[in-house]
Amino acid sequence: MKKILTLITLTAITTAAFAQVVTIDDFNTGAYNRNITSGSITERQTGSMLGGQRLITTTVQSNAFDLQIQSDVAGGAYSLSSQPQVNGLGELRYGFGLSGSTVVNSDLNANFSNQNAFRFNFLSSDSVGTLNMSVRSGGGSFVTRSVTIPGISVNVPFSRVIAFSDFGSGVNFADIDQMILTLDTAASGDVTLGSLEAVPEPGTMAVLTGLALAAARRRKARKA
Repeated sequence: MKKILTLITLTAITTAAFAQVVTIDDFNTGAYNRNITSGSITERQTGSMLGGQRLITTTVQSNAFDLQIQSDVAGGAYSLSSQPQVNGLGELRYGFGLSGSTVVNSDLNANFSNQNAFRFNFLSSDSVGTLNMSVRSGGGSFVTRSVTIPGISVNVPFSRVIAFSDFGSGVNFADIDQMILTLDTAASGDVTLGSLEAVPEPGTMAVLTGLALAAARRRKARKA
């Protein structure tokens, strides 16, 4: 009976640890591809991402040789790729829709009260850039926080984290209406994002993992 209870406890703790992670977008749905040489374009995709739709805006900031920048969603990743000396940015919006060519609000009402941070899981980056994350709750103003994207991680996965506490007290993470993720690379830069998640802080995850491991050790000791 004790063994059964221990197994149930271990399963519950492990399930809780994974349940704490909310996948906002893993780019396995909503395939997309767009190349532009100037200006800006916003288009909508639907799928399993949070809210059931995302908007992608691709913008050219400067383009010395009339070459292209590409936004692409395929194979579980979003890629922003710039040809030589093209400087641009990509924007992913959640909690929005399109009415014709006009961007309209479509509130997420996302409850992140069990999470403490955004985690951005990158697959590659060949130039230093900036990630801006903007959130809005309760119809208020957007609050934006930024982190640097390294430029020495070509085909080497890495993650960046922005804690909810960094946004200050003006954001209610139990009721998020809109989110905007902006990737601003240097000229000629390429970056690939594998997923966007809301997660517990590392300390919380460590505690949950530690509890699961401790339960497993107790079960093993009793068995011996």
